[in-house]
Order: sequence, then C-alpha cells, then structure tokens
Amino acid sequence: MVTIAVDGDVLDIQVVGKHKLWALKSSLRIPLGDIRSVRRDPERARRFIPGLRLPGTHIPFVYTAGTYYQADFRPDFWSVRKAEHALVIQCRDEAAYDEIIVEVEDPDATLALIQDALPRRA
Repeated sequence: MVTIAVDGDVLDIQVVGKHKLWALKSSLRIPLGDIRSVRRDPERARRFIPGLRLPGTHIPFVYTAGTYYQADFRPDFWSVRKAEHALVIQCRDEAAYDEIIVEVEDPDATLALIQDALPRRA
C-alpha cells in the first residue's frame, strides 16, 4: 500500500510498511505535469503477468510490487495487493515510468485529490 499527497507541483507517493521491502523502493516523486491521467482500474491491477520484473516481487493474484518492464521497454511501478483499491497513474512519454499502479486506502478520495491537482490542458 502507498500514501499519496500533493506537494506543490509534485505527486509524492510513499510506499508504507513492509511494502517497501517487497517493492524495493520507499518513495516516488512525479511532477504533476508528467501525469497524463489517473483512474481506478481493478482489471489492470489484476494482471497475471505484469511484465519483466527488475527488481520486485510477484505472487500471481496475491501481490505485485516493484518495477516491471513491458514490450516497449518503459517501466511500470507496482505496489498492489487488493486490486479493488488500486489506482493506475498513466504518465507522459518523458516521465520515468509509463504507469504507476498502486493500492491506496481510499481510492475515491485519492483519485479526486490527484485529478484536482492536475494541470488543466487546453
């Protein structure tokens, strides 16, 4: 699980508890301008094979955490145990990650927080 906050023009993602151990990362800071969209997507968060794991933890249908590479060689970051509590943050091409798929305590409130903070694009 992670906690998410908006710190100025940056999305601050903190991996909490033992999830740090499995994800091999404790935090991510993503400029809000690098975020294309955010959505709830439990089906995406249940993916059986999330990609090539480097580094991370994957127990199918139980837990996925860490960095995974897709066919386009762009990394995704995962920290998901309960897919129904997951958010998918789609990033722009210039960002460090293609997608960030994370479990949060209150997905609706976190989704609203991020959407309200995103810069409006014409």
